[in-house]
Amino acid sequence: MQSSFANHFPLIKGCLISLLVLFVVSSISGVSTDRESSVESQPASKTIFSAEDIQEFRESRYITFIDRLSDTQFSKENRELIAEALSKAYSGIPVCSFDFALDSKGDEAIPSEEEASWIVVKSGGTEREQSQARRHFRDSPISFIPNNPFNMEHGTVVTERKSSVTFRFPFVPRLTAPNLDSDALRVLLKLDWIAELTVDTENKAPKRLLLTLDSDGERAHSPLVTFDVARVEYLYQYNESCQYHEVYSKLRHFEGTSLFSGDFLDKTIKTFRNVRCEKPITYLLPEAKELEFIEPF
Repeated sequence: MQSSFANHFPLIKGCLISLLVLFVVSSISGVSTDRESSVESQPASKTIFSAEDIQEFRESRYITFIDRLSDTQFSKENRELIAEALSKAYSGIPVCSFDFALDSKGDEAIPSEEEASWIVVKSGGTEREQSQARRHFRDSPISFIPNNPFNMEHGTVVTERKSSVTFRFPFVPRLTAPNLDSDALRVLLKLDWIAELTVDTENKAPKRLLLTLDSDGERAHSPLVTFDVARVEYLYQYNESCQYHEVYSKLRHFEGTSLFSGDFLDKTIKTFRNVRCEKPITYLLPEAKELEFIEPF
């Protein structure tokens, strides 16, 4: 018995050390590895706003963003564009119904879903029609952006056209990539990231928010991991009936190679259609925000 234990002790010791290292890294990095479809058993605390209330909320966020941009090199016109777009990119969650489809690829990806109708409920979260299924608010046509999301002082103009302007900012991500292994996640935490915000100049509204690596072709190397793709993208459009700039597409795409685990893929596309608000329009403002990916700088 003692001889058998002695023979296996190095293996057992190595396993315990590996588990300890993974625990410490996860605690330090703050990386979320929860399955996307999981929700808390208790509804999140929230405030219910009217359309008038939410307009005041947008105006308050606009003032906050203008203040953040006051010491930057942007022109007055561009500062107003950025502040307007960010204030409209998130303004609470309208009580509504919508059609949701999930296209998910990867070794540990949750199953893709055919398009189905979901409802944002006042008690908190989203529910599938005629089903007990529930989801986080992040699986709805919204994308929360904090009041201080990017390094505004180092922002630049990428492209400037008559119909739109694209701005670039350094930022620090909150990684929500549940299908990646720990080696890939550690590398992502150490890489430099940029956010590209494209704004419609006529409506001063968001069109696209792209989050990706600050490197040529999105490719990044390390001794252990190579990323061929690392990007998150939100596409926006205005919903007249909801008086809301909804997200109609959310993309998360991480792909590359790890020395220990080989090729990896985590690609998820969430599509939202037919967003329909109840009348009168009502908004929820959860106290616990779902950051999805963006971390305040």
